[in-house]
Amino acid sequence: MNTLTNDRAYVKEGRHRDNVILLEELEFCMPKDQLRTITELHNNGMWIEDIAEEVKRNPYEVLLALIHQVKRGYKMRPLAVRRKL
Repeated sequence: MNTLTNDRAYVKEGRHRDNVILLEELEFCMPKDQLRTITELHNNGMWIEDIAEEVKRNPYEVLLALIHQVKRGYKMRPLAVRRKL
């Protein structure tokens, strides 16, 4: 684990009660075929919010999936663009 502490920082009680569990409402697991679909839709130019609607996932889960793919070395189009309204 590469964190600021060796402690089990996710414990809610005791001396860790001031910690926050990040993104606890999100699902961090998805089928490989859904991950491939998310990657393909993104690389084909679809916006994260539209991908989320297409695959019925939270937009933040889609973003995490794309970050996962980048970290694993997949060739991806840029993530940091803004949609013009």
